[in-house]
Amino acid sequence: MHPTAKPLLGPRAAGVYALLLLVLAAGSAFAAAFSLVVAVSRDAADVSVHLSDRVRLDLNGRLDLPEGATLLGGPIPVRLHVPDLPLGLRLVAQADDVLLYLSIAAGATALALVLRAVRRGLPFARRNARCLVAVAVAVVVGGGIAPVVGDHGAGLALNHLAGLDGQIVLAASSSLVLPAVLGIVILGIAEAFRRGAALTDDMADRTREPASPAERGRKVGGDR
Repeated sequence: MHPTAKPLLGPRAAGVYALLLLVLAAGSAFAAAFSLVVAVSRDAADVSVHLSDRVRLDLNGRLDLPEGATLLGGPIPVRLHVPDLPLGLRLVAQADDVLLYLSIAAGATALALVLRAVRRGLPFARRNARCLVAVAVAVVVGGGIAPVVGDHGAGLALNHLAGLDGQIVLAASSSLVLPAVLGIVILGIAEAFRRGAALTDDMADRTREPASPAERGRKVGGDR
């Protein structure tokens, strides 16, 4: 007789993690709403940009560095406060934060629903596969699309300024590759859950059927 394997995630732990994810989702939704309020209520926006190589070299000369020490790397990422922006530009500049927070809220809520199903002993509930698809979409939107939107908003904000003279540049803040790969992995897990749900339903249907021809005959006779 084989010993019973200890579950990797027990019902109590699943419930606690689900609660924590729901708290995270609520906090992220509040942060998204707060970002929108900030964009509407003030006439400026903070965007992510990079100091150019020329600024880096000039800064390297101004710093009192030990002999032989020097600043390396490409453009330096910074946050730039851009004043006197119209409402449309402020909303676009803030859209990346809103998308990120909403993606976290949606993904955390969907994952919490999966953990609650696990807590109830229903790991292959039909809803779990759809929830994991939502998690995959949230990962792609928050990790890949939101930074692209942020770069676009930063570019519009920079165009609104004058006299920068190449001191501040835009550089791709992230890549879609890693979020896309993670999304595909999660979709694969979602497909496994979907097939598990279909197999569970099939087994449940078979257990409801009579096991032998004699039992089928008695069932038919009883139905008459």
